Amino acid sequence: MYQHLLVPVEDTDASVETIGHATEFAQAIGARITFLHVSSASGIRGSTARSRPADERAAELLARAEAGARAQGVPCTSVIAAGDQPFDPLLAQARRHGCDLICTASPRPGANASASGAPVPDALLPAMLACATDRRPAVQASIGVLLGAHRTLADALHEWLDLIRAERERGGMPQGETMREIVRRLHGLPARGVWAKEKASLFRRLRKRTSAVNAELDELERLHQRDEEMLHELARMIGRNTHSASMAEELEQAVSAYARFAWEWMGREQGVILPAARRYLSYADWTEIDGEFNVAAPIGRTANRYTISEPDGSHA
Repeated sequence: MYQHLLVPVEDTDASVETIGHATEFAQAIGARITFLHVSSASGIRGSTARSRPADERAAELLARAEAGARAQGVPCTSVIAAGDQPFDPLLAQARRHGCDLICTASPRPGANASASGAPVPDALLPAMLACATDRRPAVQASIGVLLGAHRTLADALHEWLDLIRAERERGGMPQGETMREIVRRLHGLPARGVWAKEKASLFRRLRKRTSAVNAELDELERLHQRDEEMLHELARMIGRNTHSASMAEELEQAVSAYARFAWEWMGREQGVILPAARRYLSYADWTEIDGEFNVAAPIGRTANRYTISEPDGSHA
């Protein structure tokens, strides 16, 4: 039986589904996983400043994959490799790490050939498993909404971190009003409404269908609450409005910690809850979830508003 899986990680819905399948399979057979993200070799040869955002995106994707695996009790590690021909790094990393099975979202064209076109002997190839994609429309639509919400938050956090780091490199920090506006944007993201619907719709139905993931659902609800608390704490920190090098460093560390926390709960949703939902929920459930996800909030309902204290004691 297979002992070590290599799982490519990309920023696509199909990749998220493959990671879920591979993690469940590894748990069932007692295998471990190496997650691999392939970055463009030409991008890595570029300047450090240009390559840093790509590196941080890769780190985010891998952190999410690892979080889901850890929650399932699957030993895992992550690797970032360079290559403009995606299949070559797969083979190289599989051999380097002793992986005996590669799990992909779909069969790779020319899987028995290198980038040069030379055939690779079958004896040198690990086994390949192409994971099926759930193409039921209501399932794809509902999960697409959730993953879109994850990406929206991730984009906002990367933008915030890029802004703070760029200002720190110039010896300063972003203007207080700019930072307050970012917090308001984070709080006002439509994605937060999606998470409320997720709890009321998907989580509720999953609890009715199975108790297998009740503990994980409880933990995710706690993590979502902690997410709100951390954003409140960031708002208070920004309200101090202290323009010093130490404050800039403290703020960067706090936002980085918040981002890592977000990658953790996103990964657990993607790696534990979504695979369970695909398995246990009926298509009628998914159709209802899809409808509820697309219902607009009642007129007059507003989200909780973050209060950002100004240095003079007033509120933004």
